[in-house]
Amino acid sequence: MTDDHSSPDVADPQAVLVGVDGSKASRNALRFAISEAQALGRSIRLVGAYTVPSVAAATIDVSYVPIDDTAIRASVTASLKEAAAEVKAAGVPVEAVIEIGDAAGVLVEESRQASLAVVGSRGRGGFAGRLLGTVSSALPAHSHCPTIVVPVGWTPDREGAPKHSSSRPVRSSRGELRPYDESAEAVPGLDFTGSVVVGVDSLAKESPALWKAAEHALHRGTPLDIVGVLTTTVVGPEWLPSTGDMKRFLDEGADKLEAARSAVVQKHPDLQVQWTLFDGQPAEVLVRASDTADVLIIGSRGRGGFAGLLLGSTSQSVLPYSACPTMVVRVPR
Repeated sequence: MTDDHSSPDVADPQAVLVGVDGSKASRNALRFAISEAQALGRSIRLVGAYTVPSVAAATIDVSYVPIDDTAIRASVTASLKEAAAEVKAAGVPVEAVIEIGDAAGVLVEESRQASLAVVGSRGRGGFAGRLLGTVSSALPAHSHCPTIVVPVGWTPDREGAPKHSSSRPVRSSRGELRPYDESAEAVPGLDFTGSVVVGVDSLAKESPALWKAAEHALHRGTPLDIVGVLTTTVVGPEWLPSTGDMKRFLDEGADKLEAARSAVVQKHPDLQVQWTLFDGQPAEVLVRASDTADVLIIGSRGRGGFAGLLLGSTSQSVLPYSACPTMVVRVPR
């Protein structure tokens, strides 16, 4: 186990990076990361981070009281050793690193030498009062590699069920969709059990998220479901499309998804790929897909800078509510 005074070189620059803080969420993230590392043939790099608080005294004689971080460091070390033992037991190579610093900042820096980062959706406050809940928002926004956020309630053997949604599937590569009651406020959701689901926007086949999802589905040996969303709700008299305009609007969306499917199949002929076009709200569609999907993959065009810690609006809306492990792939603006 290395520490913050060691060389910045790592054993495997393509390792799966895992933030560890001893919480249930980070243990869930570790279990998921182990399965990913096995599928990818990668090692795992465990990272524990903590900050050393300073105490400013009010007297003239003493302006600073140093804090002994021995107990904090021992707690971090114990958690890392426990996690490392679990990884070794699974037959995956592992290294562990302790860093002094803000957890989000440390993991962002560590992500420079990683192929994938995995964190839990929330923690118990980490060893420095830095919630993994905050890290799971900051890391996807700034990571140098794709980041997977694992929900605190997720388990490998979970059995999700489709939930009703106000967003409706309108076209699909599978053929005819079931008829719906047009007056109903919500319709039964689609079942994506056993699939990797990727949400694509206007970039369609040019989306980095699409190609990362294709690679991910191949490694996992699962089908890939491509999801696109159009919003056709009429909110005022400014846009009252004719039946012909609406059909053309949906046809264009379906054509883009079919082009994306064809491009993926051409490159990966052994991969089973389907697409579905929804009419509704992107965040709702993706959250409902997460109810049954094995993994959800989304792109983010969020702005940089730690002042905002912002993801794109859709990914920011999806992550807190996703029911399955969710990968965020940063998309160049």
